[in-house]
Amino acid sequence: MGKRKDRKHELERYSRGRLQMTLSRWVVNSLDEDYAFDFEVRPTEGFETDSRDKHGNKVLPSPFYVQLKSSEKFNDQESVWHDLDTDFLIEDCLQASIPVVLVICDRDWEELYWCVLQSYCWDVLDEERNEWREQSEVRVRIERKPLSDSIKLSELRSALQEAEHRLSTRHYVASARRGTLHHPAKMDVASSTQVREYKREVVEDALDIASAGRIERALSKLMEVYQMAEEDEQTLEAVRYLLELRVVDGPGSALTKISLANVGLRLADQFEREGLLDEFETHADDAIEYLDETFIGAQYRGPRGLPIRILGLGPMGSVEIGMIAHVQHGFELTDLNAQTIAEGDQYERIESGKSNDPVSEACAEREHDFGIKELRDTPAAAICSACGLSHVVIEEWLSHDVPHVCDGCGEIAYEVEIQVNDSRTRERLLCTGCT
Repeated sequence: MGKRKDRKHELERYSRGRLQMTLSRWVVNSLDEDYAFDFEVRPTEGFETDSRDKHGNKVLPSPFYVQLKSSEKFNDQESVWHDLDTDFLIEDCLQASIPVVLVICDRDWEELYWCVLQSYCWDVLDEERNEWREQSEVRVRIERKPLSDSIKLSELRSALQEAEHRLSTRHYVASARRGTLHHPAKMDVASSTQVREYKREVVEDALDIASAGRIERALSKLMEVYQMAEEDEQTLEAVRYLLELRVVDGPGSALTKISLANVGLRLADQFEREGLLDEFETHADDAIEYLDETFIGAQYRGPRGLPIRILGLGPMGSVEIGMIAHVQHGFELTDLNAQTIAEGDQYERIESGKSNDPVSEACAEREHDFGIKELRDTPAAAICSACGLSHVVIEEWLSHDVPHVCDGCGEIAYEVEIQVNDSRTRERLLCTGCT
């Protein structure tokens, strides 16, 4: 009996040491036996504030709990598991105000594996095992995704951020419904069913408000549902009516409608609402047409007073996230956040893009008009006096041949060769006539 107890204690010491070593860059506080959990952990990064750990790292205001379990080995190459008391999951994990992470140590593989327990309860147990709350114990099975390096820790941070957003939503819904028949006063965190019901009620309320002519108030309520965690069919309904009620009155609202329409297309496909696909595509097409007519080709003045000309638009990684504006900023070709240009206070619109198309209005290749002095002294910053596009934009964006000034005759030429003098200290550009 004593040997078995010693092995158990040694395994516990090993797993705790392994956890502290793996999370050595974070603040790991061991909790005493009065707490339901084993550790409180605070992630760290950077060196930008006074709130730092002993190593000078910035301590982030996003703590989480860890429940640590361990085993000598698992006869499974794909997953590890542990049986947890149902009361612990319901009364401690699901009522916790911050994420709870189950960490399982496999001594044989010398690795730690993890899951966020609230997310596991909502997404696995609630969805796949309806009767789990009636059991005395529940087996939590985790895929083998070890906390082995900074990339894996980053994945953990992303999962924690998502869990924090979901917890925030569920606390908010619980607060809104506390004391009603739908939500007992003692409950601090809403269930999945209660979240979906709350969203449905808010969408219906928004439509009633819109029918009364209070469109801005209705849009505010629909946006509340859209921004809540855990996308579902009520999120889809919120997107549908946000698009229906929102009027395109400028580039900013058009860009917003494109992002919303693409979210709607994804959700309509996910929830098999094919009847909404054409509707969302029409909203996106109308907004794109508006931007083609008024935003592309528009000119703004930027924060440093430099002129900005909108050349085109592209997705910011995903169109749901937003759009990137390809611009001529001064003379440089660069990308800026299109929404920031359209709605930011630091950008002043000088001229609408209506009937201005940088592509069709650009000079034909080799017909751009540059001054010899600026082309010789600062060729990258030279601006075509005919179409207003810079030397850099013409070369990199239009893919046109660009001219140079011949160091021999001083004339503008497109066909030039590089010549190195005998001392090899200076290169010269010479036109074909001078070579």
